[in-house]
Amino acid sequence: MIKILILGGTRYLGKAIVNKIKKDKNFKVATLSRSKVISDIKHFVCDRKNSYKLKEIFTNFSPNIILDMINFDGEDSQEILNLYEQRSLSELSHYIMISSFFVYNHFDYKNFSEKKINCEFDQLKIDQYTKHKIDSEINLYSSKLMDITTILRLPFVFSADDYTNRFQRLCEISLKENNMIFKSPFKYSLIRKDDAVEAIIKIFNIKPAGIIDLSNTGYVTNKKLVEVLSNYGNSIKKNQKKEEESFPYFVNKDICLSSQKMTIDLTIFEAVIKEAEKYWLLKS
Repeated sequence: MIKILILGGTRYLGKAIVNKIKKDKNFKVATLSRSKVISDIKHFVCDRKNSYKLKEIFTNFSPNIILDMINFDGEDSQEILNLYEQRSLSELSHYIMISSFFVYNHFDYKNFSEKKINCEFDQLKIDQYTKHKIDSEINLYSSKLMDITTILRLPFVFSADDYTNRFQRLCEISLKENNMIFKSPFKYSLIRKDDAVEAIIKIFNIKPAGIIDLSNTGYVTNKKLVEVLSNYGNSIKKNQKKEEESFPYFVNKDICLSSQKMTIDLTIFEAVIKEAEKYWLLKS
């Protein structure tokens, strides 16, 4: 039986992953967060910055796989590295770090290597969240832990039940006449929650892959998302048939794993509309 410890597995994407695999007899799943939760699986209460407590949990649970959804800065990576080097993770065979697509607002994706991050970026122009994620990755690159690591650069995860209400808010804003706030050129790579769950579970069943980049084939802007949702929302109001659209730059949702790809069926346009339909149905 493979023991999986999910750091930050109690809400939204993490919770969905747990619900999907907890009945799989091949896995024994546990979660870790700072808060107590009611759960039918093993849950550890721990601030990940508390190295002593983290070491105790790692030693007692002895995970084979760690899915780290709350590695937010270089310090978080370094703590895992230290405990690995101290042999507190003697049974660990796969460390999976969830990174971010946000780098694409600072790097041209065509020139962005899947093997490493170009450190010559303008430190003054980059936002702190992205800089911290880059620091997390860089710490792993030159370590022994990297030999058993998969860094998953995950796109913006959206769904009708997003607990942050970001997608729902976008649906609402798109039907307002004055939505200039969302007409910025900020770029998103997108993936549905269900598709992200499917992708991560596939990674549990492969060997450590270095970097898997779900965001390297393009983007869509805030402005275009608002246009798509606005047209869809208005078509509901008027009970008219939806017009077909395509994004100005099409976004593929492929997992880049060496030269092979595990493809997800829906296009981004289809996926956005599917989640929008769910939201309006839930709302009504």
